[in-house]
Amino acid sequence: MEFVLTAAKNDVDAIRASAAGDMERLLAAVGKCFPYKSATEASEAFKGQLDVNSSDNKGNDTVSAALFIVRDEISLAVEKIMTIERFIALSTPPMEDGNNFGVTVQMMVAKYAKEVKDDLIKTLDSLPGYFDARAGAYEKMPTVPSKSSTSSTSSSTSSGGKDGDEKKESTSTSTEEKKNGSTSMDRANHVVAIDVQFYFKFKIALTTLIDSYAVVIDNVNKNFDKLVAPKGTSGGNSMSMF
Repeated sequence: MEFVLTAAKNDVDAIRASAAGDMERLLAAVGKCFPYKSATEASEAFKGQLDVNSSDNKGNDTVSAALFIVRDEISLAVEKIMTIERFIALSTPPMEDGNNFGVTVQMMVAKYAKEVKDDLIKTLDSLPGYFDARAGAYEKMPTVPSKSSTSSTSSSTSSGGKDGDEKKESTSTSTEEKKNGSTSMDRANHVVAIDVQFYFKFKIALTTLIDSYAVVIDNVNKNFDKLVAPKGTSGGNSMSMF
């Protein structure tokens, strides 16, 4: 399995080298995806985008775009953290009496990385809940029109005419659009409130990703020698589960 360890180390070297660029991209994404600084500012902007008279729920472009970027960044970070975990696991030597400080360092770095990864996966799993929550609130707005259509077919047959038997068939279709009532500001505000709530949830998720991922990389960089050779360059480093 030595080739797997070598590949994992090369991947971790690449992750460390790209970390500064990753941080720059993530910080830029915060400014790009989340232009509104307060809940009130976001609420006013989202109210202007909400069409209460249309049955076509176009969604909220700002919040949806933020969700997709947060999803991509979390997925990428989880993949990189899993690579770091693999590298540490394969670099861990058997536990022995004495000289185990390096192994303890490996375990602590791996433990924090796993905690971050597990939290990110939970966040990733929760992201689609936005669409379900918003769709449910939108459908309850009384001014959203509902459409219904009916179709009917009739036929008749006559015989004995000069042209022989004759069969006639006709089809008619009608569409009716109904509005359930007058505009309810509470229902409209509920949709906007969901947009605002998830807007800041996604912002917090991205900010948390930045903080947590930075610490994971910092732990790796500060302890890299111990992670590569926990018992020193002269000690054994055969692989073992811990």
